[in-house]
Amino acid sequence: MNIEYLHYFLDVAKTKSIAQAAKLNFISSQGMSRAMGELEKELGCQLFIRYSNKLALSPAGEELTDAAARVVDDYNALLDLAAAKAQPDHAPCGSLLLDCQNVATLAFFPQKAKDYLLGAREIIFRESQNSQIRQSLLASCAERDGDALPAVGLFCFFNQERHSEDEGLAALEEHGFRYRPYLRTFDKAMVCAASPLAQKDVLTDADIATRPIVATNSHLYTVLSKRFGRDAIALSSANFALRRQMVEADSAVSFLPAIAELTTPEDGGYVLRPMERPYEVEIGFAGRERDLEAPAFRALIDILDGFYGAHQDAGLYTLCG
Repeated sequence: MNIEYLHYFLDVAKTKSIAQAAKLNFISSQGMSRAMGELEKELGCQLFIRYSNKLALSPAGEELTDAAARVVDDYNALLDLAAAKAQPDHAPCGSLLLDCQNVATLAFFPQKAKDYLLGAREIIFRESQNSQIRQSLLASCAERDGDALPAVGLFCFFNQERHSEDEGLAALEEHGFRYRPYLRTFDKAMVCAASPLAQKDVLTDADIATRPIVATNSHLYTVLSKRFGRDAIALSSANFALRRQMVEADSAVSFLPAIAELTTPEDGGYVLRPMERPYEVEIGFAGRERDLEAPAFRALIDILDGFYGAHQDAGLYTLCG
Protein backbone atom coordinates (compact mmCIF):
# COMPACT_ATOMS: atom_id res chain seq x y z
CA MET A 1 0.00 0.00 0.00
CA ASN A 2 1.17 3.53 -0.79
CA ILE A 3 1.36 5.16 2.65
CA GLU A 4 0.95 8.55 0.99
CA TYR A 5 -2.59 7.61 -0.02
CA LEU A 6 -3.50 7.27 3.66
CA HIS A 7 -2.22 10.81 4.24
CA TYR A 8 -4.43 11.92 1.36
CA PHE A 9 -7.43 10.02 2.74
CA LEU A 10 -7.13 11.70 6.12
CA ASP A 11 -7.00 15.13 4.50
CA VAL A 12 -10.05 14.38 2.33
CA ALA A 13 -11.88 13.08 5.41
CA LYS A 14 -10.99 16.24 7.33
CA THR A 15 -11.81 18.78 4.60
CA LYS A 16 -14.68 16.81 2.98
CA SER A 17 -13.25 18.03 -0.32
CA ILE A 18 -11.11 16.38 -2.99
CA ALA A 19 -10.06 19.79 -4.31
CA GLN A 20 -9.10 21.17 -0.89
CA ALA A 21 -7.13 18.05 0.06
CA ALA A 22 -5.37 18.13 -3.31
CA LYS A 23 -4.23 21.71 -2.73
CA LEU A 24 -2.94 20.85 0.73
CA ASN A 25 -0.84 18.05 -0.77
CA PHE A 26 0.42 19.94 -3.84
CA ILE A 27 -1.31 17.72 -6.42
CA SER A 28 -4.18 18.14 -8.87
CA SER A 29 -7.79 17.27 -8.07
CA GLN A 30 -7.60 14.56 -10.73
CA GLY A 31 -4.55 13.06 -9.02
CA MET A 32 -6.32 13.09 -5.67
CA SER A 33 -9.43 11.45 -7.15
CA ARG A 34 -7.29 8.76 -8.76
CA ALA A 35 -5.45 8.11 -5.49
CA MET A 36 -8.71 7.75 -3.55
CA GLY A 37 -10.09 5.41 -6.22
CA GLU A 38 -6.99 3.22 -5.98
CA LEU A 39 -7.18 3.21 -2.18
CA GLU A 40 -10.82 2.13 -2.29
CA LYS A 41 -9.93 -0.61 -4.75
CA GLU A 42 -7.10 -1.88 -2.57
CA LEU A 43 -9.18 -1.81 0.63
CA GLY A 44 -12.15 -3.35 -1.12
CA CYS A 45 -14.72 -0.91 0.22
CA GLN A 46 -16.24 2.45 -0.59
CA LEU A 47 -14.72 5.23 1.51
CA PHE A 48 -16.81 8.15 0.26
CA ILE A 49 -20.33 8.92 -0.88
CA ARG A 50 -20.03 11.24 -3.86
CA TYR A 51 -22.93 13.63 -4.39
CA SER A 52 -23.24 16.10 -7.24
CA ASN A 53 -22.08 19.03 -5.14
CA LYS A 54 -20.47 17.54 -2.05
CA LEU A 55 -18.52 14.61 -0.63
CA ALA A 56 -19.22 12.62 2.53
CA LEU A 57 -17.55 9.73 4.27
CA SER A 58 -19.29 6.41 3.84
CA PRO A 59 -20.01 4.33 6.99
CA ALA A 60 -16.88 2.30 6.20
CA GLY A 61 -14.90 5.50 5.67
CA GLU A 62 -16.03 6.81 9.05
CA GLU A 63 -14.88 3.61 10.77
CA LEU A 64 -11.57 3.44 8.92
CA THR A 65 -10.52 7.05 9.59
CA ASP A 66 -9.16 6.36 13.08
CA ALA A 67 -7.49 3.16 11.91
CA ALA A 68 -5.82 5.01 9.02
CA ALA A 69 -4.60 7.71 11.43
CA ARG A 70 -3.06 5.04 13.67
CA VAL A 71 -1.27 3.45 10.69
CA VAL A 72 0.13 6.84 9.63
CA ASP A 73 1.21 7.64 13.20
CA ASP A 74 2.86 4.23 13.58
CA TYR A 75 4.62 4.64 10.22
CA ASN A 76 5.93 8.08 11.23
CA ALA A 77 7.09 6.66 14.56
CA LEU A 78 8.90 3.89 12.67
CA LEU A 79 10.67 6.46 10.50
CA ASP A 80 11.63 8.50 13.56
CA LEU A 81 13.02 5.40 15.28
CA ALA A 82 14.94 4.34 12.17
CA ALA A 83 16.37 7.83 11.76
CA ALA A 84 17.51 7.87 15.38
CA LYS A 85 19.08 4.42 15.10
CA ALA A 86 20.91 5.46 11.94
CA GLN A 87 22.91 7.99 13.95
CA PRO A 88 26.27 6.74 15.29
CA ASP A 89 25.47 8.08 18.76
CA HIS A 90 22.65 9.94 20.41
CA ALA A 91 21.98 13.10 18.42
CA PRO A 92 23.53 16.13 20.13
CA CYS A 93 21.48 19.02 21.39
CA GLY A 94 20.41 21.28 18.54
CA SER A 95 20.22 18.49 15.96
CA LEU A 96 18.08 19.03 12.89
CA LEU A 97 15.63 16.67 11.19
CA LEU A 98 15.94 17.08 7.41
CA ASP A 99 12.98 15.50 5.62
CA CYS A 100 13.70 15.26 1.88
CA GLN A 101 11.49 14.44 -1.09
CA ASN A 102 12.99 11.26 -2.53
CA VAL A 103 13.27 12.39 -6.17
CA ALA A 104 14.98 15.60 -5.10
CA THR A 105 17.32 13.65 -2.83
CA LEU A 106 18.46 11.49 -5.73
CA ALA A 107 19.08 14.26 -8.24
CA PHE A 108 19.63 17.41 -6.17
CA PHE A 109 22.46 16.65 -3.77
CA PRO A 110 26.00 16.54 -5.18
CA GLN A 111 28.33 13.95 -3.68
CA LYS A 112 29.90 16.44 -1.24
CA ALA A 113 26.44 17.26 0.14
CA LYS A 114 25.55 13.56 0.43
CA ASP A 115 28.79 12.89 2.30
CA TYR A 116 28.01 15.78 4.64
CA LEU A 117 24.45 14.58 5.32
CA LEU A 118 25.57 11.04 6.05
CA GLY A 119 28.48 12.12 8.23
CA ALA A 120 27.02 15.08 10.15
CA ARG A 121 25.91 14.08 13.66
CA GLU A 122 23.90 17.31 13.82
CA ILE A 123 21.53 16.24 11.01
CA ILE A 124 19.04 13.39 11.01
CA PHE A 125 18.34 12.74 7.32
CA ARG A 126 15.16 11.07 6.07
CA GLU A 127 13.63 10.51 2.63
CA SER A 128 9.88 11.09 2.30
CA GLN A 129 7.29 12.46 -0.09
CA ASN A 130 5.79 15.95 -0.17
CA SER A 131 2.65 15.09 1.81
CA GLN A 132 4.65 13.24 4.47
CA ILE A 133 7.08 16.16 4.75
CA ARG A 134 4.20 18.58 5.32
CA GLN A 135 2.77 16.33 8.03
CA SER A 136 6.19 15.96 9.64
CA LEU A 137 6.70 19.72 9.78
CA LEU A 138 3.26 20.30 11.26
CA ALA A 139 3.92 17.57 13.84
CA SER A 140 7.20 19.20 14.82
CA CYS A 141 5.34 22.46 15.26
CA ALA A 142 2.72 20.85 17.51
CA GLU A 143 5.43 19.25 19.63
CA ARG A 144 7.78 22.21 19.68
CA ASP A 145 7.36 22.67 23.41
CA GLY A 146 8.36 19.04 23.99
CA ASP A 147 11.35 17.07 22.80
CA ALA A 148 10.78 17.38 19.03
CA LEU A 149 13.80 18.23 16.92
CA PRO A 150 13.97 21.36 14.76
CA ALA A 151 12.84 20.34 11.27
CA VAL A 152 13.38 21.43 7.66
CA GLY A 153 11.68 19.91 4.61
CA LEU A 154 13.03 19.66 1.06
CA PHE A 155 10.13 19.80 -1.41
CA CYS A 156 10.03 18.96 -5.10
CA PHE A 157 7.20 20.26 -7.31
CA PHE A 158 6.54 18.96 -10.84
CA ASN A 159 5.02 21.54 -13.19
CA GLN A 160 2.01 22.11 -10.98
CA GLU A 161 -0.36 25.00 -11.39
CA ARG A 162 1.01 27.43 -8.85
CA HIS A 163 -2.22 27.73 -6.84
CA SER A 164 -2.08 23.98 -6.15
CA GLU A 165 1.22 24.49 -4.36
CA ASP A 166 0.42 27.82 -2.73
CA GLU A 167 -2.51 26.43 -0.74
CA GLY A 168 -0.39 23.71 0.84
CA LEU A 169 2.48 26.08 1.49
CA ALA A 170 0.11 28.64 2.96
CA ALA A 171 -1.04 25.99 5.45
CA LEU A 172 2.56 25.66 6.57
CA GLU A 173 3.06 29.42 6.73
CA GLU A 174 0.05 29.70 9.03
CA HIS A 175 2.07 27.63 11.52
CA GLY A 176 5.20 29.77 11.25
CA PHE A 177 7.03 27.99 8.43
CA ARG A 178 8.65 29.71 5.47
CA TYR A 179 9.18 28.21 2.02
CA ARG A 180 12.37 29.14 0.17
CA PRO A 181 12.58 28.00 -3.46
CA TYR A 182 16.19 27.09 -4.26
CA LEU A 183 16.29 26.29 -7.98
CA ARG A 184 14.16 25.50 -10.99
CA THR A 185 15.18 22.85 -13.46
CA PHE A 186 13.37 20.59 -15.94
CA ASP A 187 13.01 16.87 -16.45
CA LYS A 188 14.88 14.83 -19.03
CA ALA A 189 13.94 11.41 -20.35
CA MET A 190 15.93 8.50 -18.94
CA VAL A 191 16.49 5.86 -21.65
CA CYS A 192 18.57 2.73 -22.17
CA ALA A 193 22.06 3.61 -23.39
CA ALA A 194 21.82 0.86 -26.03
CA SER A 195 18.40 1.99 -27.26
CA PRO A 196 17.89 3.87 -30.54
CA LEU A 197 16.35 6.61 -28.38
CA ALA A 198 19.80 7.27 -26.90
CA GLN A 199 21.06 8.25 -30.36
CA LYS A 200 18.58 11.11 -30.69
CA ASP A 201 19.47 14.62 -29.58
CA VAL A 202 15.89 15.49 -28.56
CA LEU A 203 12.98 13.15 -27.86
CA THR A 204 9.44 13.87 -29.00
CA ASP A 205 6.38 12.62 -27.18
CA ALA A 206 6.02 10.02 -29.93
CA ASP A 207 9.57 8.80 -29.23
CA ILE A 208 8.86 8.47 -25.51
CA ALA A 209 5.57 6.67 -26.14
CA THR A 210 7.40 3.82 -27.92
CA ARG A 211 8.21 2.43 -24.46
CA PRO A 212 6.09 1.97 -21.33
CA ILE A 213 6.54 4.87 -18.94
CA VAL A 214 7.73 4.49 -15.34
CA ALA A 215 6.78 7.51 -13.23
CA THR A 216 8.41 8.42 -9.96
CA ASN A 217 5.43 9.32 -7.77
CA SER A 218 1.86 10.55 -7.77
CA HIS A 219 2.83 14.15 -8.61
CA LEU A 220 4.73 13.20 -11.72
CA TYR A 221 2.14 10.54 -12.49
CA THR A 222 -0.47 13.29 -12.78
CA VAL A 223 1.70 15.36 -15.12
CA LEU A 224 2.54 12.38 -17.32
CA SER A 225 -0.96 10.90 -17.38
CA LYS A 226 -2.35 14.18 -18.69
CA ARG A 227 0.30 14.21 -21.40
CA PHE A 228 0.56 10.58 -22.46
CA GLY A 229 -2.60 9.00 -21.05
CA ARG A 230 -2.87 6.68 -18.05
CA ASP A 231 -2.52 3.55 -20.19
CA ALA A 232 0.99 4.63 -21.21
CA ILE A 233 2.22 4.51 -17.60
CA ALA A 234 3.25 1.00 -16.60
CA LEU A 235 4.39 1.77 -13.05
CA SER A 236 4.56 4.56 -10.46
CA SER A 237 7.32 3.96 -7.93
CA ALA A 238 9.75 5.92 -5.78
CA ASN A 239 12.21 3.01 -6.10
CA PHE A 240 14.95 4.39 -8.35
CA ALA A 241 16.79 1.05 -8.51
CA LEU A 242 13.67 -0.58 -9.96
CA ARG A 243 13.10 2.22 -12.48
CA ARG A 244 16.72 2.11 -13.51
CA GLN A 245 16.64 -1.67 -13.97
CA MET A 246 13.62 -1.37 -16.25
CA VAL A 247 15.21 1.43 -18.27
CA GLU A 248 18.53 -0.37 -18.65
CA ALA A 249 16.64 -3.43 -19.92
CA ASP A 250 15.04 -1.10 -22.52
CA SER A 251 11.61 -2.11 -21.25
CA ALA A 252 10.63 1.39 -20.07
CA VAL A 253 11.37 5.10 -20.19
CA SER A 254 11.63 7.09 -16.97
CA PHE A 255 12.61 10.63 -16.04
CA LEU A 256 15.10 12.54 -13.90
CA PRO A 257 15.64 16.26 -13.33
CA ALA A 258 18.27 17.67 -15.69
CA ILE A 259 20.52 18.50 -12.73
CA ALA A 260 21.09 14.75 -12.34
CA GLU A 261 23.65 15.10 -15.14
CA LEU A 262 25.79 16.95 -12.61
CA THR A 263 25.00 14.93 -9.49
CA THR A 264 24.35 11.36 -10.67
CA PRO A 265 27.16 10.11 -12.93
CA GLU A 266 26.07 8.01 -15.90
CA ASP A 267 27.87 4.67 -15.94
CA GLY A 268 26.83 3.34 -19.33
CA GLY A 269 23.51 1.67 -18.48
CA TYR A 270 21.28 4.65 -19.14
CA VAL A 271 21.50 8.19 -20.53
CA LEU A 272 19.43 11.33 -20.13
CA ARG A 273 18.00 12.95 -23.24
CA PRO A 274 16.24 16.34 -23.56
CA MET A 275 12.52 16.32 -24.31
CA GLU A 276 10.98 18.42 -27.04
CA ARG A 277 8.46 19.67 -24.47
CA PRO A 278 10.17 19.64 -21.06
CA TYR A 279 8.23 20.41 -17.89
CA GLU A 280 9.53 22.39 -14.93
CA VAL A 281 10.71 21.04 -11.60
CA GLU A 282 11.08 23.34 -8.59
CA ILE A 283 13.09 22.35 -5.53
CA GLY A 284 12.98 24.32 -2.30
CA PHE A 285 13.20 24.18 1.49
CA ALA A 286 10.58 24.89 4.15
CA GLY A 287 11.17 25.42 7.83
CA ARG A 288 10.94 27.87 10.67
CA GLU A 289 13.22 30.84 10.27
CA ARG A 290 15.47 29.84 13.17
CA ASP A 291 15.75 26.30 11.79
CA LEU A 292 16.62 27.56 8.30
CA GLU A 293 19.40 29.58 9.93
CA ALA A 294 20.67 26.70 12.10
CA PRO A 295 24.45 26.17 11.68
CA ALA A 296 24.06 22.57 10.49
CA PHE A 297 21.59 23.58 7.80
CA ARG A 298 23.58 26.64 6.77
CA ALA A 299 26.63 24.39 6.28
CA LEU A 300 24.59 22.29 3.85
CA ILE A 301 23.41 25.39 1.99
CA ASP A 302 27.02 26.60 1.71
CA ILE A 303 27.92 23.31 0.01
CA LEU A 304 24.95 23.61 -2.36
CA ASP A 305 25.69 27.28 -3.12
CA GLY A 306 29.30 26.45 -3.94
CA PHE A 307 28.31 23.59 -6.24
CA TYR A 308 25.41 25.21 -8.08
CA GLY A 309 27.12 28.58 -8.23
CA ALA A 310 30.00 26.93 -10.11
CA HIS A 311 27.74 25.17 -12.65
CA GLN A 312 25.29 27.91 -13.59
CA ASP A 313 26.63 28.04 -17.16
CA ALA A 314 25.57 24.43 -17.75
CA GLY A 315 22.07 25.62 -18.69
CA LEU A 316 20.40 22.92 -16.61
CA TYR A 317 18.79 25.12 -13.95
CA THR A 318 18.19 28.64 -12.68
CA LEU A 319 18.80 29.62 -9.07
CA CYS A 320 15.94 31.29 -7.22
CA GLY A 321 17.96 33.30 -4.74
